[in-house]
Order: sequence, then C-alpha cells, then structure tokens
Amino acid sequence: MRVFYIFKINRELSILLLDSPYTLFRSLEGIYLLDKDAVSLGRDMLEQISCKIDVLNYNKMLYEKNKDNDFYMKIGNHHRIYNKYRAEETNIYVKNTHILLTTNVLPKNIASFLPSNDLFVCDFENRDYFWLNKLVTN
Repeated sequence: MRVFYIFKINRELSILLLDSPYTLFRSLEGIYLLDKDAVSLGRDMLEQISCKIDVLNYNKMLYEKNKDNDFYMKIGNHHRIYNKYRAEETNIYVKNTHILLTTNVLPKNIASFLPSNDLFVCDFENRDYFWLNKLVTN
C-alpha cells in the first residue's frame, strides 16, 4: 500500500512553485521528518505553506462524486473504494490539514475522488511527489 499526503497549497505559493515541485516537496518533507518535540514549529510551518481543508465540503463532494459507485463506502471522514474484481483498495481520510490517500493502485480516474486545483501530493516513503492537476492532465 502506498501512502499519499495531499496538501492544499496556498494560492500564492502554488503559483510561485508550480515549475519547481522539488522545492515544495523538500519543505513538506522537512515538516514530516521533524522530531515530536517540534510539533508546534511544524504546525506553524505547515500553516504558512498550505491552506486548511474544509472537511465538511470535501466530504460532501467526495460522497456526491462516488455515491453511485458500487464499490464505494463512507464512514465519517473515511471514504473507501474496494473493488475486488480489480484488486483495488483505496482509502481517503479527509483531515483539516491534509488528505490522506492510501492505495495499492494509483487510480487513473483520481479526479473523480479529488478536485485537482492547488493540490500537491507527496509519498514521503517512496520520495514521490507531483501536482495533482498535472497528473490528471497527462
């Protein structure tokens, strides 16, 4: 299973770093790798880079986009797509600071799960990162 952290980057920073995603990844990775003692520092740094996610609206939007999918299930802020025919398991957790996506297959139709504007995706374990809208358009 791959674990993707999805951040809604503030508009000014997303314009500035659109063509240099590695810089943004390194900044977010630095926050991810901070010691537990520096949680308040990491939270302050994250607030400067990203915007808070409107959990209620994202949950509604995800539900509306996927409610007719037979493999979709929602419990609170947890959205799950389990397709036993394609061996696909995708979990989406909507949080205030980020969206956590765990999946064994990065779906091609990821736009049906998430809006793609100003969202930056990081897989810190595999050192993978990308702008979601660039993945969707490619």
